[in-house]
Amino acid sequence: MIEIPKDVKFIIDTLEAAGFEAFVVGGCVRDVIRGAKPKDWDIATSAEPLEAKALFSRTIDTGLKHGTITVLLNRERYEVTTYRIDGEYLDSRRPETVTFAQRIEEDLSRRDFTINAIAYSPTRGFADPFNGRGDIEAGVIKCVGNAENRFGEDALRMLRAIRFAAVLDFSVDVAALNAITKLKSNLTNISAERIREEMCKLICGANPSAAKLLETTGLLYYALRNREYGGNLDEVINQLNHVSERQKRNESLITNDANEQARLALFLAWAKDDCPNILHDLRFDNNTIKNVSMYVQFLPTEIQPDRYEIKKLMRILSPKHLKILLELQYITAPFGTASQGLILHEAQSIIEKNECFTLRDLAINGNDLLNAGIPSGKAMGETLEKLLDAVMREPSMNTRERLLCEI
Repeated sequence: MIEIPKDVKFIIDTLEAAGFEAFVVGGCVRDVIRGAKPKDWDIATSAEPLEAKALFSRTIDTGLKHGTITVLLNRERYEVTTYRIDGEYLDSRRPETVTFAQRIEEDLSRRDFTINAIAYSPTRGFADPFNGRGDIEAGVIKCVGNAENRFGEDALRMLRAIRFAAVLDFSVDVAALNAITKLKSNLTNISAERIREEMCKLICGANPSAAKLLETTGLLYYALRNREYGGNLDEVINQLNHVSERQKRNESLITNDANEQARLALFLAWAKDDCPNILHDLRFDNNTIKNVSMYVQFLPTEIQPDRYEIKKLMRILSPKHLKILLELQYITAPFGTASQGLILHEAQSIIEKNECFTLRDLAINGNDLLNAGIPSGKAMGETLEKLLDAVMREPSMNTRERLLCEI
């Protein structure tokens, strides 16, 4: 028996009262068995979409063709999908046809992995025809049925298998690994957006050592959009584990909202100038491309605990980005680790004392220079940069009167 939220039980009870079967199914069941909190609850039913839709006052036609409606209940959304059997897959991505079924076992047989092919009903108990509960207990990712068939249907499942291993800290079944090795090139049929999502979850997972399976199966080349991985993956895995350990001990400077970008920088540190191109090819947003590429660019830079040098760096990096860079350097580089705390202290002191390190904070501006006879254009820009450099070296110079005397 597993505990089901009140609203989910209401949906199941409503379907059952109308003469249909209904189960919670897939990832939510897997997570509850593992003792984790599900992100969402999906319901499978013998009712066809219009039959299910008629039972609830507020629904959305999410995908009637594929048997899915969304029930709106107490400001939450719950997907309700008719049991179905997938037709032939011709593009390694999606079935050509979908046929509605009457038995939950038929629906479970089309799913990717045994750990996701478990259903539960408060009245009917578990439906687990492929021993998914046993595989959860054993900590192993196995395909439902023949691994080559499952990966041949949807090539993204190859990457998902390794991602689940990373996120759940599971191993991957030998038959699945052999099938991935054989069919790895089929990943070229999958969109960059779907690959990006799986790769991000993988490197942020509890077991990033699973990324080694990307290399041993040859899948990593295709995940990077036909590029060889140029880094030492064993070292990168150790670095990712180090980040996780520091985060668990609350010692990390990497905030939750920056976690993915920081880990991407470790994963792609080898790429250097090609880093923006890889991120672009995987359809990352511009902000992620900018920040990750910036970390990669500055990772090899030895930062001296010198106030002037820190200010020069803070012209480019925000205080938040500087903290993350220092953390990444602490994890990856032999230099600068002992001075990390001192650099952070100096940076914080610069901010608290409002010391100038940008043209915006300079006590004079372009109009002042025009009035002093400096023409706009290159001469003005060079003069402002010269004055800013002087102020970063000597903060007390940042007054209008003193700077005008320096012109």
